[in-house]
Amino acid sequence: MSATRGRLLVVDDDLVQRVLISKIGSKLGYDSVVVPSYEAATELLARETFDIMALDLSLGERDGVELLRFVAERDLRAMSIVIISGCDDRIMKATRRVAVGLKLPFAGCLTKPLDLNRLRCALELPQRSPLVAKTASPPPRITPDRIARGLANREFFVEFQPKVALRTGRVVGAEALARWRTAEFGMVSPMVFIPIAEQAGLMREVTDCILSSALSQGRKMIERNPGFTIAVNISGSLMSDLTLPDRIEEILRRENVPPSSLTVEITETTAMADVDRANDILVRLRLKNIGTAIDDFGTGYSSLAVLARLPFSELKIDQSFIKGCESDDDMMKIVDASVALAKAFNMKVVAEGVENSEALEIIRRVGCDVAQGFYFAPSLRRSRAERWISERNSLADEQAASATPAALAS
Repeated sequence: MSATRGRLLVVDDDLVQRVLISKIGSKLGYDSVVVPSYEAATELLARETFDIMALDLSLGERDGVELLRFVAERDLRAMSIVIISGCDDRIMKATRRVAVGLKLPFAGCLTKPLDLNRLRCALELPQRSPLVAKTASPPPRITPDRIARGLANREFFVEFQPKVALRTGRVVGAEALARWRTAEFGMVSPMVFIPIAEQAGLMREVTDCILSSALSQGRKMIERNPGFTIAVNISGSLMSDLTLPDRIEEILRRENVPPSSLTVEITETTAMADVDRANDILVRLRLKNIGTAIDDFGTGYSSLAVLARLPFSELKIDQSFIKGCESDDDMMKIVDASVALAKAFNMKVVAEGVENSEALEIIRRVGCDVAQGFYFAPSLRRSRAERWISERNSLADEQAASATPAALAS
């Protein structure tokens, strides 16, 4: 007997529909199992594993969201999920965001009556995009002492992700992203070392190191491109340190970089943890002519309060909204409203996570000023970043020069 594609679990209280999905799954090569209820599904998932689950949101007295939560709590994230429902479009989109928030692999969201071609495509997706969770290696065992030694040995550095002005096409800045290369672990993700440094009280040293590296490596970009700014993230644990503005100013002086060429990025939730101290620090940074950006805007719990109370000069719309805006009307409304709010507070608007031309056209249309993301470039080492920025800006200048006569004639 030939090997199957994998195991398919169909959870649906409608007999006809679960039989239909099961038959299509079997034709695609799945070993299909059907259950009619939440209780039957949880009992089965507690003792058996599946590669994909087709889930109807309405399950009698229980619902599909409860089952999604069960799957997340049991850490069954190697199983892709296809959601099926007769609910309206907004509920479907919200349910999809629930699945994303629970970090569950998502293969599709189908409305009733079922489009069988779309169902087949959703069930085929796991084979076209195999999950790597089963084979992913565990994160390295990093200790605070190892981080301290890495700082002493100059193992930390930065990469630069370009920021492009939408009106001119020129690169007007770059975000400096922390990187750490070790002999024994290779490259260590910031998602691994930042929380450890936070807990160990090492973020002041890590931040000073990254800031110095960003400014020293970015100095040529600043000198060659008038108005160019380097953005550096500031840890939440430092937003209660009232000496932070003076330390940043000293690093700027030491690296011979003008204050106006630096923007510090602070997350929304960080800024609201201690508003009075954050306000003290942000005001002093602005007085020193250092830019301040609210990062990941919209993902916290107090977006409007942040804009009203704290003196940010730039707003960065979180990539989770940008990535969904071309296909999700609700996300589009959030992006549109965020831009309007920023303009009302006289702030520059930066869109993060731009990955395709559709998203670029949308953020340009609603009035974003600057964009960054893989559509333009990933994070780059200094030499590659300098070359990429030079080539991009030369091309933008040529296009602007060639367009001038036509513009004057019109």
